[in-house]
Amino acid sequence: MANQLLYDFGQTAQKVLAERANTAAAEKDILTHKALVILTVQQAYLDCLRQKRLVQIAEETVRERGTIRDQVAALYKHRLKSKLDLDLISVELRNAEVLMVQAKNNLRAAFATLKNAMGVRGPEDYTLEDVPATLSPIDTLELLTQEGLSQRPELLGSADRIRSAEAQLKSAQALYLPTISAASMGGVIHFSDAPTNQDPGATPGFTQRWWGAAATLSVPLFTGYLIENRVAEARQQQYKEELKKMDLANKVALEVTESYLTLQTAKQQTKVAEQEVAAAREALTLAKERYRLGLSSIIDVTTATTELVAAEVRLADTNYAYKASAVAVAYATGAGYQQF
Repeated sequence: MANQLLYDFGQTAQKVLAERANTAAAEKDILTHKALVILTVQQAYLDCLRQKRLVQIAEETVRERGTIRDQVAALYKHRLKSKLDLDLISVELRNAEVLMVQAKNNLRAAFATLKNAMGVRGPEDYTLEDVPATLSPIDTLELLTQEGLSQRPELLGSADRIRSAEAQLKSAQALYLPTISAASMGGVIHFSDAPTNQDPGATPGFTQRWWGAAATLSVPLFTGYLIENRVAEARQQQYKEELKKMDLANKVALEVTESYLTLQTAKQQTKVAEQEVAAAREALTLAKERYRLGLSSIIDVTTATTELVAAEVRLADTNYAYKASAVAVAYATGAGYQQF
């Protein structure tokens, strides 16, 4: 016996289209995870660069305060400065050394985070290439938002799932229509030589082959509301996928806006921080000269040193915040993962 479905008015075809759309959506899910991995690695990399710069600032601070301590010690030796000045600068030097140790520990932790983001194990560190903080012009918020809505893999996958839901709905609606099937059968009859098995008109020892074919039209008259419920379920699934896409589009637009505004803020803060560092260096040079001439106390020198360190730290933070914001904008617009 053989049975073959000839035509079902799109039930099977729509199911095939739905599964193809689901496959495309799964591929977009892979791209989504890829984009997230790239973002995580880039952020960890930039944090390593930031911590490395903070270690450099801490080492420069230790050298600077060590030089000042040696100068004050020489002046104290010749009774030109008091013991209090030497004690104050010594305390500041020890504080700077403590901060340097903390900065190095933070750098090691940042390297550990980077290795975890890359899925790499091992105690060795990396020699990182610095990323220049170029304050280049960027597109408008409207263009970036449109780019994100058209390129983010999450939204592309959501569109595939909507197409799958639409195909499932059409397949369910096709259940109302009939199906056409073909059936065929064949066989062999062998008449035995035994007299007890002989029928009237049968020839003993004769073998007869037979076959038959038919076409069947099946019409669903009443299915206990099974078809109606399947159609309703498919329609609700399509509606749910459409709502998910709308919600995801709103989240993408929000991510683009936040990363854009953060980038603009970091860009302005970098310019201000550069001016603060230049002013703090001039203030430290003036404070050291005034102290050498006896026109100010050691407190003015340590204060100027602290302000310079703070300004350099703020500049490092804003520089790498700008770079991290640029990476976040690339992720939010769906352009970051396409480079790899």
